[in-house]
Amino acid sequence: MKKIFEGIIYLEKFSGKGGWTYARIPLTFEKKGHYFGMRQVSGKIDDYSFEKKHLMPLGDGSLFLPISKDIRKVIKKEAGDPINLLLESPETPNAAPEELIACLKDYPGKFEAFLDLEAKEKSDWLEFIYSSNTENQKAERIIQLLDTLGIK
Repeated sequence: MKKIFEGIIYLEKFSGKGGWTYARIPLTFEKKGHYFGMRQVSGKIDDYSFEKKHLMPLGDGSLFLPISKDIRKVIKKEAGDPINLLLESPETPNAAPEELIACLKDYPGKFEAFLDLEAKEKSDWLEFIYSSNTENQKAERIIQLLDTLGIK
């Protein structure tokens, strides 16, 4: 796991009945066409550990982590209170793993098309594919890549 944020954050609450309590994260996301800015994280809120939660985008380009009532009961915090937050994300491969290369090579020209992508776009696809929660989701994301490369 790679640490992406550590620090003190104040809990906030969306206005209105049923508004979520959340932690606004001082990170920004780059909007990518193949996913919606959500980023999977694990970490700690005070002494409470969690896994596989999602940071979600706010309209201003920043991210937030919803903090459920169950978690707030455990940490004894509400909107306006400070929390000590540690966020980590899964490591993304630096290069295409063999399983992805094998999938791409099953379709003539697709491996070469992947190699022709800009370095940032390749990296974005690797992050998107390998941040999957399940093997099925990973397979679906590989299919999305193949579609983007022109597979029908």
